[in-house]
Amino acid sequence: MDALIIAVFAVGFYIAWNIGANDSANAMGTAVGANILSFKQATLTIAVFVLVGAYLEGYKVMKTVGKGIIPEGYLTLQLAVIALLAAGLWVTIATIRGLPVSTTQAIIGGVVGVGVAIRAPVEWHTLTKIAGAWIVSPIVAALVSSILYKIYGIVVNNIKSVRSIELLYKWLAVLGGSYMAFNFGANEVANATGPLVGAGVIEPEIAGIFGAISLSLGALTFSYAVMHTVGKEITSLGPISAFAAQFGSAIAVSAANILGLPVSSSQAIVGGVMGVGLVTGHGINKKTLADIAFGWIATPLTAVFFALAIFKLFALASLL
Repeated sequence: MDALIIAVFAVGFYIAWNIGANDSANAMGTAVGANILSFKQATLTIAVFVLVGAYLEGYKVMKTVGKGIIPEGYLTLQLAVIALLAAGLWVTIATIRGLPVSTTQAIIGGVVGVGVAIRAPVEWHTLTKIAGAWIVSPIVAALVSSILYKIYGIVVNNIKSVRSIELLYKWLAVLGGSYMAFNFGANEVANATGPLVGAGVIEPEIAGIFGAISLSLGALTFSYAVMHTVGKEITSLGPISAFAAQFGSAIAVSAANILGLPVSSSQAIVGGVMGVGLVTGHGINKKTLADIAFGWIATPLTAVFFALAIFKLFALASLL
C-alpha cells in the first residue's frame, strides 16, 4: 500500500507539473507576449499567487473533480493513478507541440474513462454542466476582455505623462496576471489533486499546497513554448490589450470557481485574447486558432481513450 500511495503522489506531481508547464501561459502569457514582464518575473509571480489560490479556494473544485463525476466510493487509489496518468500523457504531448490545451478537459476525460472501465454510474448531469461551462467561459472572457479594453483605453488616453503610462502598464500586467494566477490555483490545481481527494488519500488544504508547488515547478521549467503561443501567435498584443485579456479571462474563471465548476483557464485566456484581437482590429491567426481548437476537441476524447488503455494494461499486469 505504501508503494501505491507513493505512486499516486508521483503521478499527481506529474499532472500538476504538466498543468504548470501548459496552463501557466494562461496567467502570464499575454504579459510576456507584450514584453511587459520577463519570463522569469512572470513564472515567479505565478508561483506565489497559484499557491494562495489553491490553499484558500481550491477545495471547491476539488470536490467536483474528485466526487462529482463518479460517486464517492468508486474512485480507488489505482483508478486515481490511471486517470491522472492518462491526462498527463496527453498534456505532455500537447505541451511539446506548444498547444495550450485544457488540462481540465484531460482530467475530466481521464475520470470518465476509468468510470466507464469499471462501469461506475457516471454523473452525466454534473458532466453536462461542466461541458456547458467549457463553452460559456471563453465567450464570457472574450466579451469582458473587449469591454475592459475599451474602458482602459479611455483611461490611458487621458494620462499625459509617459512615465505614468509606463508604470501603469507594468502594474496592470502584474495585477491582471496575479489575479489570473490566483484563479488558476483555485481552479486548475483541482485537476491534479481532485482524484487524490476523491480517493481519500489527502485532505483538500494539503492537496492545494502539494498541487500548487508541483504546478509552479512546471511553470518554471517547461512553460515557455505555450506561453509564446498564447502571448504572440494568436494576435498582436499591446500593454492594454494584454491586461484586458488577462483580467477578462480571470473574471470568467472566477465565476466558475464560485460555482465549483472545473473550467478551462486555457479556453478562457484564448477567448480573452480573441476578444481583444477583434476589438483592436489586429485580427486573429486562424491557423493557430484551428490548432488550438483541435486540441480542445481532442483532449477529453484522447484522455478517455488513454484511461481505458491504461486500465487494460493495469488489469493485464494484475495491478487492479
